[in-house]
Amino acid sequence: NFAGSIFSSIRQSFNAVEENEQLRAQLEMLPQMQSDLERLKAENEELRESLDISSKQSYETINARVISRSPDQWLNNFTIDKGEADGIDEGMAVMTPEGLIGTVARANGGSSYVELLTTDVSQNNMSVEVIHDGNPIYGNIREYDTERNLLVIENIKNRSGLARGDEVLTSGLVGDYPEGLLIGTVVEVQNDEYGLSQNAYVQMKGNVDDVDVVFVIERNPESMEE
Repeated sequence: NFAGSIFSSIRQSFNAVEENEQLRAQLEMLPQMQSDLERLKAENEELRESLDISSKQSYETINARVISRSPDQWLNNFTIDKGEADGIDEGMAVMTPEGLIGTVARANGGSSYVELLTTDVSQNNMSVEVIHDGNPIYGNIREYDTERNLLVIENIKNRSGLARGDEVLTSGLVGDYPEGLLIGTVVEVQNDEYGLSQNAYVQMKGNVDDVDVVFVIERNPESMEE
């Protein structure tokens, strides 16, 4: 009995040590668990916003997540986890809950390559409308000013009356973009170098520096007719 009691005490000591090690490991993991919890909360909120905005649009949307983004091309492109198998085609618009940020440049089977509005590829022939006092004034994206981080809209008629805060939307006149996708707001208006038209400098609504969840706008024949 005495020997059994000793071995029982030794076994309990080993069990206590093992349990302490497990508890210590769990305590050490608490900061990581807290970080994961905060990240998941933020992702859930972003997904909720995306779904809420998608439900309010008249066109179909395909929710996707960014799975690859090269540091040296951070402001140019990224890859999402949806592709042709999910109904995505080249030329479709890509948005965040805040606004339009890019275009599907290439669609593969299960992923797609997205060019941001900050690149020439996405800007090519993109027609926009600036809403001033409830009326659309048309122009097109010329370039992205990397020094000021602003889009430059050109070919706006003189004396248009554009003002700071006017919203800039897609016009639906060129390409696969439906009308009315929010791009940004006007922060400055200038005459062009010849004085024949005006240029508007636009702050994008979507934050191209921080993109995780996006939704791709599926423009079907019915929406094109509308």
